[in-house]
Amino acid sequence: MPDDEFLQTAIEAARAAGQIIREQLHQAHRVRHKGPRDLVTEVDVMAESSIVRILSTRFPEHDVLTEETAAPPRRSRYRWVIDPLDGTTNYAHGYPIFSTSIALTLDDESIVGVVYDPLHERLFHAQRGDGAYLNGERLHVSAVDQLGEALIGLDWSSDLETRATVVAAIGRLAGHVATMRVAGSAALVPCYVAAGWCEGYFHLGLKPWDAAAAVLIVSEAGGRATSLDGRRWRLDDPDCLVSNGLIHEPLRELIRL
Repeated sequence: MPDDEFLQTAIEAARAAGQIIREQLHQAHRVRHKGPRDLVTEVDVMAESSIVRILSTRFPEHDVLTEETAAPPRRSRYRWVIDPLDGTTNYAHGYPIFSTSIALTLDDESIVGVVYDPLHERLFHAQRGDGAYLNGERLHVSAVDQLGEALIGLDWSSDLETRATVVAAIGRLAGHVATMRVAGSAALVPCYVAAGWCEGYFHLGLKPWDAAAAVLIVSEAGGRATSLDGRRWRLDDPDCLVSNGLIHEPLRELIRL
């Protein structure tokens, strides 16, 4: 099966989920807590069901890993890694930053990645070795090579100990970077790095579905994605730093002190 059929299916599934998310935004939501500071709504479940239905119909032999459903035993080298609604807390509050993330992995390496912002109709995508794109236009990371000129994104973890680590990192970064932003969608903001809208982004409490698509998009846009110890980011790494590559090492050193 050619990769472009994988990609087109991922785009179709992301758009279908995005339509559900967009249509339900201003409805009253049934919100429950999966854990402290960790929400899920009925829209997460609706969007996930839509994505899984499309993928499973097209590629029934593939495995699927999603945020809202327990993972079945592995059967295939191919696995779809899905976050149907990344930024659920934002969504539940009506805060307009959230996305859908779909990646296809082969032996746990992302080969297709799609991140869709349904409110702004921004569809980021990448295939391994074929570049990264926003609505069909080729992306490239920014050319900023000085931390003092860099806009850095970050997000919180639901875990309080990890939050304290993030706060300490913010304190170290504050005197060295231009400014920082917290958006609330770990899949979406790395795509801003890929587009050159900011220079870096870090998160210290990721799940595989948070970054599987976005890391590929950043890498295919000419950027870099590592864990905080400098290794190339892997699907099971909870900490991740993405950047335009030019500021990566000084930024990594400040975060991990």
